Amino acid sequence: MDLKGVTLVYGRPGTGKTTLAAHIAAERLRRGEKVLWVSFYEDRDLLLKNAAALGYDLNKAHIWDAVLAKAEDVFNYIIALTTEEGPSLLVLDSISQLQGLDVRGHLTNVMYRALRPTGVDVLLTAEEEGANPLSYIADNIVHLVRKVSERGVATRYMDFEKMRGRPAGFVKAFEIIEGIGLVLLDELKPARRGAGRPLATDTCMDRLLGPLEPGSVTVFIAPASATYLKFLAMLAANVSKRGARVLFAARSVDPLRFSAYVERLGGKVVAKGMEVRPERYWWLTYGLHKALEEVQPDVVITDWLDVEFALLGRDLALETFRRNSSLLREAGIPLIVSAVEDRGLSVYADNAVMFAEEGGALYARPLKVSSFEATADRCKAEPP
Repeated sequence: MDLKGVTLVYGRPGTGKTTLAAHIAAERLRRGEKVLWVSFYEDRDLLLKNAAALGYDLNKAHIWDAVLAKAEDVFNYIIALTTEEGPSLLVLDSISQLQGLDVRGHLTNVMYRALRPTGVDVLLTAEEEGANPLSYIADNIVHLVRKVSERGVATRYMDFEKMRGRPAGFVKAFEIIEGIGLVLLDELKPARRGAGRPLATDTCMDRLLGPLEPGSVTVFIAPASATYLKFLAMLAANVSKRGARVLFAARSVDPLRFSAYVERLGGKVVAKGMEVRPERYWWLTYGLHKALEEVQPDVVITDWLDVEFALLGRDLALETFRRNSSLLREAGIPLIVSAVEDRGLSVYADNAVMFAEEGGALYARPLKVSSFEATADRCKAEPP
């Protein structure tokens, strides 16, 4: 996020304006560049402490604590410091604190007469109400939004309203994670698993769907029964016995018990719990990304996504599934997910299979198939 020129970041309190500024400033410092940070509402020690809690080291920045400075003197001092030190980035956080001053007039004078000739990039943060007068001098405008759903799920978005020299009008989902900082959820990129190869499951799924293709997404719509779980464990065991590394991402099934059952079948999986909590919904994506980096699987299998629909609501659950599917597609890792109901999951999938128990046996039929190697339209999915 290397924004050039004058950037205005605005939003309501708590949307992450200072965090975004710290994210950008820390990256400049990491590259060995100079940063001048002018803080109008918190002192230097508090700023450094809060930034460090998010994983950002701003100690090498020149931080001017302007909390008690007279508004009339602020801009003259900023010009003097910028001219003397030659920073690559100047942060003014938050410009809305300068009450009783013609901020737009002063900024226009400072930007065009003093700062632009130096080549310094300027990042302004402002509250929602005070952003409009500043928008016309900004090369880039980023609006930060925090929404809370009826189920108590908080989501954060960056709306890039203006981007000088680049297309604007796009929105990025992000989260602020303690010790990590600001994370753009749509831009998490796990390492790609080589060239990849189709993987046989040695179950009747090979006849219904063909082998698991790299980056493919398959939805199993199945009853929440022991018979189906045994079949899923057999599939995982078979794939692992072919030399593939399998990650089982558990929502409601005990990961240790699933892993132990797979081992009884002669296979092996790495089973990890993926806790679904409304206040930490982003962990379903970030946690998956961390697991992919740690385990480096060839296949990912999950149990019931219905948990996410119940706790997050349909729209957010589908958005999370779409994002996670995209994450795995780019990495070339096939994904198999389970759900009692479709709820729109198959729209984002390459393959979808409906399971049903008949007379004590488990049968499967394809609802959606992307392979030309499929040879059956119904099969008996026999668990071990």
